Amino acid sequence: MTGPGVCLLCAVCALWSPLRASAQQKFPEWRGSNTLLYGAWLATPIVAVGDVVNIVSYGEQNVDRLPWPMSPAVHKLYWCEGDFEAVAVVKGVLQTPPRKYLWASGLPGCKLWNDDPQAIDRRIHTRAWFLREQGGFLRPTFDGGTYKYIGLFPRWDESPYLPAGQRLGTLLLTPAANADTLEEYANYLWSAGDIACELLGKKECARQIRALMTLGNQVLEEQACHFLEAEVGVECRTK
Repeated sequence: MTGPGVCLLCAVCALWSPLRASAQQKFPEWRGSNTLLYGAWLATPIVAVGDVVNIVSYGEQNVDRLPWPMSPAVHKLYWCEGDFEAVAVVKGVLQTPPRKYLWASGLPGCKLWNDDPQAIDRRIHTRAWFLREQGGFLRPTFDGGTYKYIGLFPRWDESPYLPAGQRLGTLLLTPAANADTLEEYANYLWSAGDIACELLGKKECARQIRALMTLGNQVLEEQACHFLEAEVGVECRTK
């Protein structure tokens, strides 16, 4: 066939092909959890410091009902991908960077964190991401309901030079890297302390936590002492 009929057929095929490809697009299984920070760490095979850049939409998926803790009212997932740029690996092995990072949200916009000025977490200059490998992508350990990364105030290259695991552990036990006040950090210690101790080892972790008790804040002194006894198994007394 030649002439206008062929042109019309080609145009129809050109329009149909992307629609057909979209309909056949495969998406990974969405995973959710409401575990706390240390639980997300334990469930994670790879933890790498870095960032996700060049973020674009990967596709939209209609769903009947997602696993808990996603709201049953959500019936569409917005999948997004970006380039994962790693600067250090603190747990597991990260194969041949750069890699594509793929995640899904029940909200459009491809946002990895809440950028509302009233609610934004300012611990964003360093992020240690909770990762796993799936289908050729890097994926968050959990797509929703819990942490995708640990955030810190200082930039990674501005922190004391140590092996990656020791550096992250030390940063997690540095109040100014995590909180605006010592009292605020006293509560955060129970979230980050177990990770820090795993990275530093019991002896060094205990030494750094004892140093927290000398900073002159009663709340932090008491919480650090309780943490030493309950989580590290070290006897402790406050003044």
